[in-house]
Amino acid sequence: MRLACLWMAGLLLVACGASEPRPVPIAWNEDICSHCRMAISQPELAAEAVGTAGRVEMFDDIGCLVEWLREPDAPDGLILFVTDRPTGEWLRADEAVFVQSPELPTPMGYGLAAFADREAAQSLARELGGSLLSWHEVRARGDR
Repeated sequence: MRLACLWMAGLLLVACGASEPRPVPIAWNEDICSHCRMAISQPELAAEAVGTAGRVEMFDDIGCLVEWLREPDAPDGLILFVTDRPTGEWLRADEAVFVQSPELPTPMGYGLAAFADREAAQSLARELGGSLLSWHEVRARGDR
């Protein structure tokens, strides 16, 4: 039922002439990650891939989004969103700064968090001994 509602919401956005896809609300602890199939429970670490035709894929870990994008049947032309770790607000993945550290707990252990504010990201990276990455670098690395 939830999937049907998401598709309808996406179609409505397209029909109403929305200029660009937007993330959709996640039902925390109910919606399932499109990659690992676990319940999405942490708003500050979630991600979404939203298509122009209303397709929405949800992820409980930014690393799950990265792995899903590597699958042979992953579609092109999606707008990718991640949540800002401090606020839980949606950001375009290509505009975010990422921290990667094995000391950063995330649902599936990828150790990735997104930030809108570079200084906040640098502070966490220093604290955890992690790396600052762009979205391009996150996609290129893809390791845990």
